Amino acid sequence: MKKQKIWFGAILLVAFALCGQTLFAQKTAKSEVVKAEDFARVELSRVRLRPCTESPKQCALQVLKASDDSVSEMPKDFEVFDLRKNKIVVLATYRVDGDDSVKGKRYRAEFNKNEGRYEFVELGKQFKCARGRKNWSKKLCP
Repeated sequence: MKKQKIWFGAILLVAFALCGQTLFAQKTAKSEVVKAEDFARVELSRVRLRPCTESPKQCALQVLKASDDSVSEMPKDFEVFDLRKNKIVVLATYRVDGDDSVKGKRYRAEFNKNEGRYEFVELGKQFKCARGRKNWSKKLCP
C-alpha cells in the first residue's frame, strides 16, 4: 500500500510538472506570425539596411536597433519561423516595466533568405495590455 502511494505521488508530480511547463512555456503558433497585417508597421526612415549574413536573430537585432522605435535592450524571448523556402520571420518579445497599461511588446522582423543572406522585408509590432484585452494586438493599449 505504501509503494502504491509513492508511485501515485510520483505520477502526480510528473503530471503537474508537464502541465506547468506547457502553461508557462507556450510558444507562438506559426499561424500568429504569417500575416504581417496583424502587426503595426514600424518605420526604418533613418537607415537603409544591407543584406545580413549573420543568424536571423542577429539580423533582427540590427533591424530593431535601426528602427524608429530605437530598441536597444535585448529581448526577453526570440522565436525564428521558417515559413517557406525563402521567408524567415523572427519574433522578439520584450517585457515592459514601468508602464501601467502595456505589459509587453512583440516585434516581427521578416526577411527573405537568398544565398545565405537575409534581406530585410518589413518590421511590425504588437502590444500586450496590462488591462482590458489579453491577446496580442497592433492597437495601442488603453
